[in-house]
Amino acid sequence: MLLTAALVAIAVLWLLARIRFQGMPATPNPIPAVLSQITSSARYDDLAGQLNQLRLRLQPALIGLDVSAVAIRLRDDLIVTLVPPGTSPATPFAATVLAADPASGLVVARLAAAASMPQVPPWTPRRLDQPRYLLATEASPAGVSLRPVFVGSLHAIDSALFTAHVWRVPAQTELTPGTLLFTTDAELVGLAIADRGVSVVVPIAAVLAEADRLLTLPSASRGTLGIDVQAMSPAIAAATGAQHGVVVTFVAGDGPAANLVVTGDVIEAVNGRAVTTLQHWSVRIARLSAGETLALGVRHRGELRDIGLVAAAVSNSPDSVPLGLTLRVARGRIGAEVVRIERASAADRAGLEPGDVITLVADVPAPTPAQVMRALATADRSGPVLIAVTRGDRHLVTTVTP
Repeated sequence: MLLTAALVAIAVLWLLARIRFQGMPATPNPIPAVLSQITSSARYDDLAGQLNQLRLRLQPALIGLDVSAVAIRLRDDLIVTLVPPGTSPATPFAATVLAADPASGLVVARLAAAASMPQVPPWTPRRLDQPRYLLATEASPAGVSLRPVFVGSLHAIDSALFTAHVWRVPAQTELTPGTLLFTTDAELVGLAIADRGVSVVVPIAAVLAEADRLLTLPSASRGTLGIDVQAMSPAIAAATGAQHGVVVTFVAGDGPAANLVVTGDVIEAVNGRAVTTLQHWSVRIARLSAGETLALGVRHRGELRDIGLVAAAVSNSPDSVPLGLTLRVARGRIGAEVVRIERASAADRAGLEPGDVITLVADVPAPTPAQVMRALATADRSGPVLIAVTRGDRHLVTTVTP
């Protein structure tokens, strides 16, 4: 009965409304209008078309060196790119390297002038903490393309690699070192690098300033002090009385620091500037030239003293094998213990680590350090040498290609 009464009431109300408002049209459904306001009109193919237009606009300024590296023209005949230390791009272009920074990997080279050089303005940020989409270069055998990358924020931080600030990006941001970044208005933002294992963006102004610095440096061979160091822990700081610096872990017996610096010393300053992190030391040594004099502030047994060292040249003789390997007789074990590995060397590429004990080289079991070096030095350079190592309680086999 109640349901019947409700239906009758609704019918009566509808009839009265039609009689009272005969000339008024029916109210349209509001839902489609609301949905049209919150639905984006842009489509994926439209976005791809816009990216392609920007790519074509920037194409004359971008050079794909290989499947991972992209260079940008500073001017008609100069390009700049990032080559991670120890590697080199397999470029098909006849580029002549003019200057390179072994610390950051920044390379300036000369390339044949482009037929037309577009004007790529630098980006001037207004707010670094603002989320934004940037366009990242991506190299492939087909050329250089652009892909959108969401960057939640940019945070200015200090870096030992550059005098200007660099911009740290959120950890989830996918940026490959060497990637160039642009705004959606085709403004050049900067260059992505890895700094202390963190992805950062070097502003284009800092990239250009570093390129200019590299071009003004005189040509010189690399230098070395024959010193290895490690970061200083709170326990070592308490034991040595040092507030900052790096701890010496190895001194080459035939190097410039022999008999002047010993293992356990703390290097607190270089040329009057405090060494606050391991990176500051590593960058300074990577940029060291043969014959250059460094004044070190060294804390030895609690006493701070000044020591002057002249860097020796790193041997580049074609007759020498760039093993980057320092060995000693294994203590209490059979074989040769790895003491030192030079970055980007043959030993480094083989995956050897300090503390490894070489138990086999070629067909020589339990080799002495001299036997290891002799076997590698006399090996055919076109082929790898088999090496067995003990690392802690693990036994591994690898190869070294001299």
